[in-house]
This record gives sequence, structure tokens and C-alpha cells, in this order.
Amino acid sequence: MKAIRIAAIVLILLIVGGIVVFKSLVKYVPVGKVGVRTQQYAVLGDRGVVPEDFGPGWQRDLGPIDTWVLFDSTVQTLEMTRDPSRGAVHRRDDVQVQSADGYTVSVDVTVKYRITPGKAHKLYQDTGARGKYHSIVRNEAEQACIGLLGDMNTEDFYNPHERRTKAQAVLERLRDSLSGNYVNVIDVLIRDVQFDDAYEKKIRRKKLADQEVELNKSLKVAREMAGKTQVIEAETKRLVSVIQKEKEAELVRMRAEADRQIATIRAEAEREATEKKADADLEAAQAQAKGELLVKKAEAEGERLRNEAMTGVGGSILVALEAARNLNLSDVTVSTVDMDLLDVEAMATRLGVPEDRADR
Repeated sequence: MKAIRIAAIVLILLIVGGIVVFKSLVKYVPVGKVGVRTQQYAVLGDRGVVPEDFGPGWQRDLGPIDTWVLFDSTVQTLEMTRDPSRGAVHRRDDVQVQSADGYTVSVDVTVKYRITPGKAHKLYQDTGARGKYHSIVRNEAEQACIGLLGDMNTEDFYNPHERRTKAQAVLERLRDSLSGNYVNVIDVLIRDVQFDDAYEKKIRRKKLADQEVELNKSLKVAREMAGKTQVIEAETKRLVSVIQKEKEAELVRMRAEADRQIATIRAEAEREATEKKADADLEAAQAQAKGELLVKKAEAEGERLRNEAMTGVGGSILVALEAARNLNLSDVTVSTVDMDLLDVEAMATRLGVPEDRADR
């Protein structure tokens, strides 16, 4: 049991010792950084800065043999501004530019830059310190701004196009001047411009004078336009009156024309109605006459046929039928001995029907 405890202690010591030895022999380069290694002694290579940039991860660090310097590999910002709470340094750090017309202009400038990839070891060899290249970037940016922006008149700073053009020129000059220092300039922004009090007062006076001139011009134009307005108003009233009268005359003419057309249409309608009524009355009279004629013809024909029937055997039959209708059997006593009521022929003969017709 004691042996196991001793073995465990030894194993733990070996692990801890291994970790300590490992950490003493390596260097960790974090993300966003680049490492530059300097070999102090010519033991495992040449003495001096190793001509290579070491990216994020574990790198060799052999104690007194190797020394390391880490640089920022991301995009960095140099902000030169009047606001102490925003600038790269906690004080007023704007660029003071003397304009071409002699006024001092305060310019806030932002520069975006980074170390040229793969050249951090060259930068370290030239500057010899980690932060010295920041001062180089600041000095070059300030000189470029003073030199190029100083060519502008004060009023040009109000022009956004002119400011962008000069910012592009400052960017190109910085790229040329800092390329030998292994710094890659990404962009230059002119963020704000402020003028000195003397120029502000001058601009204010000039603006007021310009506004007064424009006001006088406007008043003069207003006076000139007042007379023209009166003429235009009078002419407008005259035209309106003429148009009103023409409109009234046109309305009268249109009403007269409409009344005439209405009268014509009404007369035509009455004429057609009268003609159609007369035609209808004529046709009705003709139809009635034809009907009456046909009735009379039918009555005459019926009378003729009746007369013809009455003059013949048919007349005797009709007389017999009439006599039969007029018989009141309730008042007549008939002997069935002398007369057979079931003998139809004998009964017809007795009523006046000829015997030849009764046989039929």
C-alpha cells in the first residue's frame, strides 16, 4: 500500500514537472498576434532575429536562448481628434492645418492600418521596439495631412467632394511613405473640420451680407412683379368676363336648339300617333264591317236553309217535333189498347210524320 502511494506521488511529480518544463520551453502566441523570436546565442542557429513571423499557437522558447516580442496583427486605428476621450491619446490630438488663405483649420483624422503580413520581424529589426512604429505612423499621417490639406482654401473644407479627394491623396502618400516601414495603410478618413473664431466670424459676416444682397434682390423683384401682377389680374378679370358672357350665350343657344329639337320630335311623334290611330280605326271599321257582313250572310243562309227545310218533309218533321214538345202527358189519357206507345213508327205517323219518313 505504501509503495502504491509513493508511485502515485512520483507520477504526479513527473506530470507537474513535465508541464513546468514544457511551459518553460514553449511560447504561446494568441489569436490576433504575431510573434518575433530572437536567438540570443548561436547554439541552434544564427544569432539574432529569426527571419520569420510566428502565427498563433505554441512556439519554441528555450529559456535564455530565445526571447519573444508579440505584435498586433489585426487592423489598428490611429484617431487624431479634439475630443480627449476618443483619441489614441488622452488629450487633444487633432491636426492643425494652415489653409492656403491663411486660416487655421482643426481637422479630425482617422487612419486605419496594419503590419504588413509576414513582415513583423523586419519591422522589429528596423524599429527595435514594439510601439515605435505607432509613432512613425502618427508622424507620417500628420505631415501628409498638413502638406496636402494646407493646399486647400478654407471654403474648400466645406465641400465634401474636395475633402474626399484630399483624403484619397493623403492615403496614397501614406502608403508610399510607410511601405518601407512594413506598415500597410488601409484607409484615411477626415471625420470633422472646425475653423478658428476669426474665420467663423468672417463667414458669418459674409453670409449675412450675402443674405442681405439676396433679400434686396428679392424685394426689387417683388416690386417689379407687383405691377405685372396688377396687369395680369386686370387681364384675367377681363378674360373671365368674356368667357362668362360667351358661356351664357352658348347656354342660351344650346337651350333654344334643344327646345327646337324637342318640339320637332314631339310633333313628329304626334303625327305618327295620329296616323297610326287613323289606320287602326280604319282597319277596325273594315274588320267590323266584314264581320257584320259575314254575320248577315250566315243569318241569311240559315234562314234560307230553314225555309228550304220547312217547305219539304223536314218541315213536317219539325212541326211534329214541336207538337211533341208541347204535349202535356200529365193532362192526356191514353189507352194502351188503342195505341201502342212502344210502336215508334205508329207514334210518329200519328204526330204528322209522313209514313215514308217514319219507316226510315
